[in-house]
Amino acid sequence: MNSPVRLPEQEQLDRVLHAAMADDSLELPPPPQVAAEVQRLTRSEIEDDARVAANSAELAKLIQRDVALAGQVMRVANSALYARRTPVVTLPQAIAWLGMREIRTITFSAAVQSQVFASTYFRKEMMDLWRESVITALFAQEVARLKRRNVESAYLCGLLHRVGHAVVLARVGAAAVKNQLTPDAAQILPFAHRHEARVGALLAACWNLPPAVSAVITHWREPQEANDHRTEVMEVALARQISDELRAPGAGGELPDSMLGPVSRWMDELSIYPDELFSIMAQRAAIYATAESFV
Repeated sequence: MNSPVRLPEQEQLDRVLHAAMADDSLELPPPPQVAAEVQRLTRSEIEDDARVAANSAELAKLIQRDVALAGQVMRVANSALYARRTPVVTLPQAIAWLGMREIRTITFSAAVQSQVFASTYFRKEMMDLWRESVITALFAQEVARLKRRNVESAYLCGLLHRVGHAVVLARVGAAAVKNQLTPDAAQILPFAHRHEARVGALLAACWNLPPAVSAVITHWREPQEANDHRTEVMEVALARQISDELRAPGAGGELPDSMLGPVSRWMDELSIYPDELFSIMAQRAAIYATAESFV
């Protein structure tokens, strides 16, 4: 009897990765339950004051049961982008200061991080991806705020625009370990890049997220190709361009041609002028510092 031929590791890895990404075997993380509960409690912000107060108290109890979430709410409340003159020292105080909309976004962010970005595989890459996602979300919400558009939607789209990449990293990491393979990130990242839009769109459908999120996941790299929800796509693409530019050495001062050239069309569609864009870029220190409170 002939002994089985051992595949070269790269070929074996390719087969494992593609099997892990097959539609009939792809496992998606379930939607975060705590985020759904917070969503229910914070819907009352348009109702009477007594109902809002009651739900705020219930919301504080819900958050207190999750020590990590409570800590994150407190960190964000005292972060550079949201801090008031005197520090926030209690959770009810933080909820009252931030408001229900911010509590929703913070809670959802914490839930997404633990549900999707906290994989034990490729931990450095996951952490970098999470930080990038939060920074993009914070810049996107400032772009939306500047033009009085839906800030919460812009934040959500920015936060989740690369969620498919995180899911792929987690799934292929688990599959590789199961098959006793030890791939490095350089082997996996190009594969994850190719599959992230499809997987991200599947997750958005599984979690019943707004259609704008799926549009951003699909088109943020080529925003001009988006037919629906172009505003959200452009906001996230512009937010990424801002954050990428500000990470470059020597960024600051006048807006560089390297930035204005590629994004001029997006700025036109969003009705944003260079001086308005510079006002957003001026918040970079506060945004980067606040992003660290989510990590």
